[in-house]
Amino acid sequence: YLRDEETGQFWSPTSLPCPSFADSAEPYVARHGFGSTVFEHVAHGIRSELEVFVALDAAVKFWVLRLSNESGRSRKLSATGYVEWVLGDLRAKSAPHIVTKVQPDCGAIYARNPYSTDYADWLGFFDVDGAALAGTSFTCDRAEFIGRNGSLRSPAALARTRLSGRVGAALDPCAALQVPVTLVDGDSTQVVFRLGMGRSVD
Repeated sequence: YLRDEETGQFWSPTSLPCPSFADSAEPYVARHGFGSTVFEHVAHGIRSELEVFVALDAAVKFWVLRLSNESGRSRKLSATGYVEWVLGDLRAKSAPHIVTKVQPDCGAIYARNPYSTDYADWLGFFDVDGAALAGTSFTCDRAEFIGRNGSLRSPAALARTRLSGRVGAALDPCAALQVPVTLVDGDSTQVVFRLGMGRSVD
């Protein structure tokens, strides 16, 4: 998700889950290549390009989000990455057993399902470049992020300034990381989200 921190408007760089209906919005464009897909869009004066691919040598998926300010003024934005943990065969069955935590030195969110017969010794992770920097917020509580009777089209968390930092057991598990982005007119930046699995924290 992308959000204008001054107006509160939010949209997604892909046509789902939260398309932009701004008058100035351009159509969403998807380009599929060998091993990657790129989604392009312009809305609210912000050009976004989201490239999605997986590593060839590791169980890691990348979302590379490139943002350019074409609005004619400085902008304060946030980029929010969101995933729902399964760590098993069915989410409804595994969700009550998933435990989440945040690694203090790097800001990565870790998730483990100690009750799974197949995945108990595996560790899922979700992180973002610069997650250890001041200003990044997170939550591992899906109920908080989506809200009561809410949806991914209009999550309740994007109506609040920051995510709560809630982690642990007995939550409806997810991982959401929100990164502040400031762009002067004509400036560009890149935010990289990563999702993966491994057998240890290292």
